[in-house]
Amino acid sequence: MKRTLSLFLAFVLAVSAALCVPAMSASAALYQPDKTIYADAYILVNIDDTSYPVVAEKNADKKLYPASLTKIVTAMVTLNNVTNLKEKATMSQKAYDEVLGTGAQVAGIQVGEELTIETLLYLTMVYSACDACQVLAEYVSGSKDAFVAEMNSWVQSIGCENTNFVNPDGLHDPNHYTTARDLSLITEEAVKNTDFMTFCSATEVSFHGYTLPHTNLMLHPGYLTYYYEYAQGIKTGFTTEAGHCLITKASKNGYNYIVVILNSPLQAINGESYQTKCSFVDAITLFDWAFDNLKYTTLIRKAEVVGEVAVKDGKDADTVQLVAKEDVNEIVPTALDKSAIIYDYVDKPEMINAPVSKDDDVCQANIIYGDEVIATVDLVAADNVELSTFLKVINYIKAFLSSPIVKVIIILIILFIAAYIALFVSKMKRGQSNKNKKEERNESRDIYIDEDELAPPKRNK
Repeated sequence: MKRTLSLFLAFVLAVSAALCVPAMSASAALYQPDKTIYADAYILVNIDDTSYPVVAEKNADKKLYPASLTKIVTAMVTLNNVTNLKEKATMSQKAYDEVLGTGAQVAGIQVGEELTIETLLYLTMVYSACDACQVLAEYVSGSKDAFVAEMNSWVQSIGCENTNFVNPDGLHDPNHYTTARDLSLITEEAVKNTDFMTFCSATEVSFHGYTLPHTNLMLHPGYLTYYYEYAQGIKTGFTTEAGHCLITKASKNGYNYIVVILNSPLQAINGESYQTKCSFVDAITLFDWAFDNLKYTTLIRKAEVVGEVAVKDGKDADTVQLVAKEDVNEIVPTALDKSAIIYDYVDKPEMINAPVSKDDDVCQANIIYGDEVIATVDLVAADNVELSTFLKVINYIKAFLSSPIVKVIIILIILFIAAYIALFVSKMKRGQSNKNKKEERNESRDIYIDEDELAPPKRNK
């Protein structure tokens, strides 16, 4: 019995000890313009914020042909590899033959002609000269194929996931494709380069005695339908398969946007009888919509209270307020009413453990306006909350005793003790009963007389 009890108690103690061991420590707003946009795909990005928020888009991840928008990458790979733009490159026969008979736009560079990298970049970005691209490719990488490999490597390095180039000029090839979103990433990187902006923003370039205009008609006041006084450069493109394509930048009242237009048609619009290059119309429509309907505003300021969260084992505090970690500034509709903003917590814990330090990260909250998530704010603790050792011990004991396993063990112990007591009492009763019987037998032996019993015989002397 004692051995059984000892084994059981040892088991209970082992389980309890295991249970008592502490655990080991170990953006962007998106809106839908209420305007007619003819392009198959577009993306409009604000570039005042380094997060480059997308404010409007359509089919931004659809793979399409970029045509001469490719030349943006050609220019950037060249600028990344050539430090002295006064260096000269020579048109080879092989480079000349690459575009011969293709119908591509060329500047008329002759075999053996030497031109500075600077001139070649102007011809590439302003006049969209495909022969200039071939010269740059050979000069920078030794061959067109090696240069194209560098183009693909560079776009991948900046985050493009749906782009593949097979040439430096954008002539049609089924395997030469990209998306509006990838082109926005490319352009966002390109506009950081001051040399690139110099080349892509020039309205004309002189070559062989001719003044060659920029292919972006938004830059030229003579084109009344297309001229846009706030536009700056960047690049156009067209092939039959790609349609009319455009990437351009516009600045007004301190706001700066880039727009990518892919596969926009040539068609009559607004009841007019003549054909319109809708890529330029689309860009103007999107820019005007952004300038007129969007504003950059502070949605929430640093330390502004958003809510609160419960604190476990806190000394003199059982909750702590949640406040904005930083100012949240976003492009939003000019008609936005801040009182209509709601906050939707993301991964907010039901409770956090004390101690809590001021500015500890707790969770995030989506900022919602008009059923749309327009921004996300990081939430932190507003104050320090010290740990109450007494509460921690009490809560630990409560948690320990409320554990299902502990409850089972306690019940087993109680049942075992009860069984042991019952067995002990039963044994005591049996012992007392046996003792009483023995005493009765002894008493019976003392008073019993057998009538046939004789006295022992006496010996004769």
